[in-house]
Amino acid sequence: MKDIILIAAVLGAFGFGYFLMTRLDRFLGENRTTVKSATQKKVPSCVMLTEELSEEEIVEEIRCFREAHKGAYILLCDGTEKDAS
Repeated sequence: MKDIILIAAVLGAFGFGYFLMTRLDRFLGENRTTVKSATQKKVPSCVMLTEELSEEEIVEEIRCFREAHKGAYILLCDGTEKDAS
């Protein structure tokens, strides 16, 4: 009798675990598609133009950024700090 109760308890635990994992998998799948669609629509607010880019790639990046941000201003820096003295 004890063995049957133990087997029923283990099977119940496995069934409940399967139910929970199925619900969790469904939730994570929906969440993944929501996050993916939200990040694809997001337009970056800044672009870093490094020295590895060719002139054509820099011009293309600037053109795409200006199309996405109509009131954009461009600031060029050399990456070094100015002396305060």
